[in-house]
Amino acid sequence: MGVMVKIKKISEKKYNGSVYDLSIDNIPSYSVNGVFVHNSGSSSLLPISDILLERNNKILIIGVLPFKKEILPPLANAVQSINSLIPIISEVSVILFDNNKLIKKYENNWSKVNEHIIKRVDYIINLLEKYNSNDYSPITLDESELESVVFGGGFIDVSETFLEERLPKFDYGRLDKTTKNCMVCMFVDTKIKDKEELDDYHKILTGIVSRIAGRISNARMIPGILRASINYTNAEDKSIKNRTYVTIASGLNIEKYLKKIEKMRDDAMKRAEVFSEKMRGNRLIKGSKSKRLLDI
Repeated sequence: MGVMVKIKKISEKKYNGSVYDLSIDNIPSYSVNGVFVHNSGSSSLLPISDILLERNNKILIIGVLPFKKEILPPLANAVQSINSLIPIISEVSVILFDNNKLIKKYENNWSKVNEHIIKRVDYIINLLEKYNSNDYSPITLDESELESVVFGGGFIDVSETFLEERLPKFDYGRLDKTTKNCMVCMFVDTKIKDKEELDDYHKILTGIVSRIAGRISNARMIPGILRASINYTNAEDKSIKNRTYVTIASGLNIEKYLKKIEKMRDDAMKRAEVFSEKMRGNRLIKGSKSKRLLDI
């Protein structure tokens, strides 16, 4: 990490020359897939982000935390990478994925883990363009509103909690008074054509937004009703099949989750020290045997 920072200072003019033409028009987002996992990649995270920020680019960093069995050095690099972003966290957006969680969810199928990450990011960025129809809605959302949340700064995540039953739950963070933006989308099936019925859904959405707003009093709330063909819903009430919810929030509090991965890192370092001592012991034993053989 320190080496990359030094390189940036020494070669700042060279770096600036190579990215001079980057602007919001030709690079709307900067994604680093798996940057928290790789040894060298993690060290470039902060310097490259700084350069892109200087050029007024919008930044979305996709951080993939390593599988627990990998331990060191990837886990230590992951924690160090996240910590390095704290000084600029209000200016960049970060979405986290935990391979340890995902590999359990998908029963050791790494292809499905990769698909999950790609689809999730695509879902966030292209929510309106790819997953929304042009059918009538009493309260719509536009691209600028979506971008203001996705690129609003801080840690970002998506929840598919059915909001008529409970508040949104996120995998990598929680809502609190530090949350900056919260977009609440109700998806209503395109089969629903009656405007009065849609107005009733608008009333339901208004009540939901009021409940969430009480939890995040300092956040900007952005509600909307989108239209799509509904294939499934997370509602516990299985009779509900014509609507579902997606909540996207930025500026989430990840303190609890960060403590968890820091503990994993500390445990990994202890195991690494034990392993190192064993290896050193083995070399000493082998060295002693060699000496005895030479003496004979």
